[in-house]
Amino acid sequence: MRAGLPSFTAMIVAGARAAAGIDACAERLLPPPLGTAFAALRRSRVARALSLGLVDHLALRTQAIDDTVVAVAAPQLVVLGAGLDARAHRMDALGETVVFEVDHPATQAFKRKRAEKLPRAAREVRYVSVDFERDDLGEQLGATGHDATRPTTWIWEGVTPYLTEDAIDATLGVIRARTAEGSALVMTYGTPDLGRLPRAFRPLVSPVLHLLGEDLRGLMTSDRAHALVRAHGFEVTADEGMDELARRYGRRAPRLVIAERVLVAR
Repeated sequence: MRAGLPSFTAMIVAGARAAAGIDACAERLLPPPLGTAFAALRRSRVARALSLGLVDHLALRTQAIDDTVVAVAAPQLVVLGAGLDARAHRMDALGETVVFEVDHPATQAFKRKRAEKLPRAAREVRYVSVDFERDDLGEQLGATGHDATRPTTWIWEGVTPYLTEDAIDATLGVIRARTAEGSALVMTYGTPDLGRLPRAFRPLVSPVLHLLGEDLRGLMTSDRAHALVRAHGFEVTADEGMDELARRYGRRAPRLVIAERVLVAR
């Protein structure tokens, strides 16, 4: 994590959303040169080609999660590892919802400064600074007013691949302890097969991410992901990869499918 900047993955995700044209706020949350560059590629074939499928991947992942948030319609939304997420600023469906954005202090400080100039769609936005490997998530959520007796939609998007299994399990324990009837968990997770990435590139993935300070620690099979979620009292109601989401939404499937799935549990 570089001082004064959000994480590398947070910037890439926001950039891909801007290029896909699915997040009108993403450009303004990025550092100015990056935001302008990604916005210039909005909905372009060039962006899809250069991203090797990431732009299409983020478009599908974002739509699937947004649809779950709307369907659950909980009065509270917790975004774990929020990065440069802009749902509180772009989703009109959150007009009666209190949004809690949880993230590392360095990324969050940058995000808060940039978000000051954005309109707010949510009823309220509360920032919760947490290092998932060290801090007490439940304690921090309680301190910022999260009500464990009211339904919550929990978004855990693009985070688990960078956490140890112990950290994933501990976070699920906190989520369960603060989850009331009528709540839902939307969690993405990476699988060890690395999707349709060419074999020649697969050995490079972990070293490259390590150099960027984003070590892969939490890749897991679907069976393992389901077991972890069920161990904390949740029932898995959906689990889809990008090809399945592309068919469901009638959208372009990513050129190189990234080995990530979107799990929904109640």
